[in-house]
Amino acid sequence: MNSLITDKEKEDFFIKLYFNTTNGFELAGIKRAFLDFSRTLKIIDKKRITLKYNAEIYLLTNLKIGLQKKFINQEDFDNQHEIWCNELKKTWDELSYGQSQKWINMTLKYWLLFGEKRINGIELNAKYFHIPIDSYVQKGMFNEKAPKAWSKISNYSDYMRYQIEHRNKETGNHAIVDEFNFFNNYTPSKI
Repeated sequence: MNSLITDKEKEDFFIKLYFNTTNGFELAGIKRAFLDFSRTLKIIDKKRITLKYNAEIYLLTNLKIGLQKKFINQEDFDNQHEIWCNELKKTWDELSYGQSQKWINMTLKYWLLFGEKRINGIELNAKYFHIPIDSYVQKGMFNEKAPKAWSKISNYSDYMRYQIEHRNKETGNHAIVDEFNFFNNYTPSKI
């Protein structure tokens, strides 16, 4: 039996429901990714609007440029990822590495979710994308009972330990695929 609503119509509906795509899919992913970690920001003054805007422009420009390049291997992507985190922190120095990685990794995850037809070139390096680290991932994918707050990760090497630990599991999948599968099968009672 044919469905009354096509898969594309369903996909478009869910994207429209969850993302504000008025200013394009790239910015929609960046802004939604910000919401994924913003509750961990403790900034009171009015600088926040300017800092957020500057960080969004940095991500929009640099992630798009970076994804046009074909990375040679995982190490090449990892080096670029560290540069992105460092530079993002320079645009907004109150961000920790935990917050920076979350913003970058969730942006890339959302862009991958949008797909090649909406984000040109997103598939080129997707096999190198990192797992966004948060408390669900720390507990569910890494079996940490009482993890240190991911938002307080203060150096890049502490963050990278998660990526390396996951790669050493040799699941047969790319890390971002494992993370998608984890969340697709996540239920609160398991964590």
